[in-house]
Amino acid sequence: MRLSAAILCMTLGLSAAAGDPSTSALAAAGIDPTETRLNYMLNCQGCHAADGRGLNDIPAMADSVGTFLRVDGGRAYLVQVPGSTNSPLSNQDLADVLNWILLTMSAEQLPRPFTPYSAKEVGGFRAQPLIDAAATRALLLRQLAQQ
Repeated sequence: MRLSAAILCMTLGLSAAAGDPSTSALAAAGIDPTETRLNYMLNCQGCHAADGRGLNDIPAMADSVGTFLRVDGGRAYLVQVPGSTNSPLSNQDLADVLNWILLTMSAEQLPRPFTPYSAKEVGGFRAQPLIDAAATRALLLRQLAQQ
């Protein structure tokens, strides 16, 4: 089992170092791309797919999730959705995964300047989980459409 984990980490590390344009942004945010991608794979990929396209009725993140940071409540929403707020990840690891998603899957849609999530911010949002994630998403999408 340890050998499999080592091979997986080595593979992830090589792909992360292969010229990904977000590598410098991840480094600037203090994010270990290998460990964070592994956390994404173990905690998010089952519903959102490896490339963030979303599966079945799960929303896509690729080329879109960054837009949520442009509307009031969008930043909280990304933490408060059930998959985030209920994940076993620590607040720091969740902050890193969210920042990794934003910087690797939706960098073009991010507001400028982009402020990465912090563990403290994530902890505060997690303490207020959403009652109806679909309704909140619909409201945020309406706000985005008005921009």
